[in-house]
Amino acid sequence: MRTVVSILLFTPLLGCFFLSGASALIYEVVWVRQLSLVFGVTLHAISAVLASFMAGLALGSILAGMFADRIRWPAAFYALCELGIALAGVLSPLAIKQLTPYYVWLNETAGDGAPIGAARFAAAFVIMLIPTTPMGATLPFMVKASLQLLSKVGYNVSLLYALNTGGAALGTLLAGFYLIGGLGFQGSVYVAAGLNVIAGLLALAVAPLTQWAGRLRDRAAEPDGVQALLPVQGTPGGVAPFWILLTAGISGFCALAYEVIWFRVLDLFLNGTAYAFSIMLVTFLGGLAIGSALISLVMPQRWNWAFVLGFLEVLIGLEAVFSLYAIGEVPAWRDALTTAFPLPGFSDRPVLSMTIVAALVLLPLTILLGMTFPVAAQAVAQGRQRVGALVGGLNASNTVGAILGSLAGGLWIVPLWGGQQGLTVLAAINIVTGLALCWLALYRVPRLRWALPVAGLALFYPTEAPKMMDGLLKNLFKGHEVVWYEEGLENTVSVQRHPQGYQIMYLNSRDQAFDAPGMVKYHQLLGQLPMLLHPNPKEVLVIGLGGGATPGAVSRYTDASIDIVELSPSVVRAAEFFGHINNRVHHQPNVNLVVDDGRNYLLLSKKKYDVITADIIQAHHAGSGNLYSREYYELAKSALKDDGLMMQWVNPGQTTLYPMIVRTFLSVFPEATVWSFGTILVGSKHKQHHTLDSLAARFDHPGVREAAEPAGFTSPESVLGLYSADGEAFRQSVGAGSILTDDRPLTEYFRSAPGQEFKPNPSQ
Repeated sequence: MRTVVSILLFTPLLGCFFLSGASALIYEVVWVRQLSLVFGVTLHAISAVLASFMAGLALGSILAGMFADRIRWPAAFYALCELGIALAGVLSPLAIKQLTPYYVWLNETAGDGAPIGAARFAAAFVIMLIPTTPMGATLPFMVKASLQLLSKVGYNVSLLYALNTGGAALGTLLAGFYLIGGLGFQGSVYVAAGLNVIAGLLALAVAPLTQWAGRLRDRAAEPDGVQALLPVQGTPGGVAPFWILLTAGISGFCALAYEVIWFRVLDLFLNGTAYAFSIMLVTFLGGLAIGSALISLVMPQRWNWAFVLGFLEVLIGLEAVFSLYAIGEVPAWRDALTTAFPLPGFSDRPVLSMTIVAALVLLPLTILLGMTFPVAAQAVAQGRQRVGALVGGLNASNTVGAILGSLAGGLWIVPLWGGQQGLTVLAAINIVTGLALCWLALYRVPRLRWALPVAGLALFYPTEAPKMMDGLLKNLFKGHEVVWYEEGLENTVSVQRHPQGYQIMYLNSRDQAFDAPGMVKYHQLLGQLPMLLHPNPKEVLVIGLGGGATPGAVSRYTDASIDIVELSPSVVRAAEFFGHINNRVHHQPNVNLVVDDGRNYLLLSKKKYDVITADIIQAHHAGSGNLYSREYYELAKSALKDDGLMMQWVNPGQTTLYPMIVRTFLSVFPEATVWSFGTILVGSKHKQHHTLDSLAARFDHPGVREAAEPAGFTSPESVLGLYSADGEAFRQSVGAGSILTDDRPLTEYFRSAPGQEFKPNPSQ
C-alpha cells in the first residue's frame, strides 16, 4: 500500500519536472537570441551567453546540494524555485534591454579584444544569474523529494532526468515551430513562466502529501535487486565520489563538444534555417531522454555502477569513431527511409528529411550519453548518505564540463583540428576515461582489471578512417571540384568549381557567391547604385563580404573610405579566390575589413556614413532576422549622415516575406525610393530627388564613370532606367499588414508568417 501511494505521489513530481524542462529550453532559446541583439551573433559572443547560462545552473546545483539533505520539505523548496524562475523569467527581457547602454559604454571604455569578451560573459552572467540559479537548484531538491517516496537513487534520477530532458525537447519544438513565430519572444517568455507557475503550484500541493508519505514509509532498507554484476570496490559505496564526479565532468565536456561538432556537420545536410537547428536540438535532447528512460529499467539491479559508467564511456567513444565511417552513407539512408516510410497525411518533406538526417546521426550517440548521468548518480550515491549534496555536486560537475565543452568545441576544437580529428580526440578522451574508471571499479577483481590495458591497446590500434569532410563535400555537391575548404569558427566554407566551369563559394550547404558573369554584375549593381545616387559619398559601410563583388564595386571609388564588416573569418579567406571579380578588395588602400557581426558593429560604432549597403543576405536563413527588423533599420538610420542613403536588397520570390520586408523598411524610411523592379530599396532621412541632371553631375566627378562601367552604368540614363517608384506608391502596392521586429522575426520563423506559405529553395 505504501509503495502504491509513493508511486501515485511520484507521478505529479515527474510531471512538474517535465514542465520545468520545457520552460528551461524556451528561456534558453529566447535569452540567447535577445542577448545576441546586444552582443552580436559571433561565435565568441554566443559562447559567452551559453557559458553564463550554464554557469548559473552549476551554481544553483551546488548551493541546493549544500542544503537539500538538511531540509524537511524539499518539494516545497522545489516549488519556490519554480515560482522564482517564473518571476525572474518575466522580468528578464526588461533586464536585457537595460543592458544595451551599459554594454555600449563598456565597449567605449575597455575597447575590443579580451576585455570586451570578459565583459560579455560578466554581463550575461549577471543578467541570467537570478533565473538560472533556481533552475540549477531544482534537481537536488526534486531528487531529495523523490527519495521521501522511493529510496532508489538511480531509478529516481533516471526517470526525473528522462522527463526533464523530454520536456526540454518539447520546449525546443514548441519554441522553434510555434511560439516564437506565433507569439514572439516576449510571448514565449510568458508561456515558459506559466509552465513554471503550474509546476510550482503542483509541487506545493503535493509537498504535504509527500512529507506525510515519507514519514509513513518503512525506513528499513529496501531490497537492492539481484546479486552484483561485478563486485563493488571496498565499502558499499564503491569508487570514491571524486572519481565519479570527475568522470561526470569529462562526460559533460565531451557531450557538449560532440553537440557542437555534429551540429556543424549536420548543417551541411540541412538548409540553414531556424527550423533545422530546432530539429537538431530536439533530436539531441530526445536521445538523452530515451537513454535515461531505458537505463531506468535496470536501475533496481545491484550492479557495480562505477564499472557500468566506465563501460558506457567506452561505448560512447566507440560510437563516435563508428560515426566517422557511417556519416558518408547518411544521405543515401535518408533518401531510402523517406521513400520507404512516408508518413500518411504528412506532406512536409523538408522537415521529414531533416528529422531523418538528425536522427540517423545523433540518436545512437545521444542515447548512450543519456544513460551516463543516472548511472553516475547511482554510482556516486551507492551506500552513501547526503544524497542531495552528492547529486547536486554531480550535476554541477557535469554542467561545468558542459560549459568547457561548448566553449572548446566551437572556439578551438573545430577551428584547430576540424570535425574529424575533433571527434577522434573526444572519442579517445571518452575511452581513456572509461577504461580508467573501470580499472578503479575492478579493484577486487584483479584478473579482469589487468585485461583492461589489453582492451585499450586493441581499441587504439591505428586504423585509417575515411576523410569525413572530403567525402561529405563530394557526396553533397556531386560533380563539383573542391578548390578549398575550411571548418571555421562560424561555419564550414568551401570554394568549388561547378561542372559548367564557374566558381562557387558555399557556406555549409548554401551558395554564397558565384563568378558567373550575370551574378557578378548584379552584385556589383548593389554596390554601385547607392554610390551613384549619393552626390558625393566619402564614408561607406558594406555589411557582409561574401565573394566580394559588392564591396569590390564600391572600392573602385578611390576617393571614398570603405568599411566592410564580415561575420566569418573563413569567408574572408575564401573571398581571396574571387579576386578576379572583387577588385582584390582585401588589398585596396581605401578598404578597412572588420571581422564582426554587422548589427553589433553599428550598435558600437559612433561613425556616420554617407552610404550603407549590404551583400545579398537571404531573409529565411537562421540569424538573418537581426538584419531585417524595424530595430535594425532604425539603428542603420541613426548611423547615416543627414544626406546618407541606406540600400536594402529584397527577394521578390519570397512571396510571404517580401511585403513584410518592404513594409518594415518603409516604416523607418518613408521617403525611400524603389529600384530594379522592386528588388532594391534606397532609404534616406529626407525626400530624394534623383534626376538626369543630378546623376549627370555625379558622373562628372573624376573616376566615377570608370568605376561604374563594369556594372553596366555607362550614363545617367542607365541609372535612372532602374527607377521603379517612390515609397508612397510602393507602400500602397504591398498594402497594410505585419512588419518585422526583433521580438517576432518572421523572416526566420516563416511558417508562422501570415499569407501564402513560403518554401525556401535550399540552394539559396
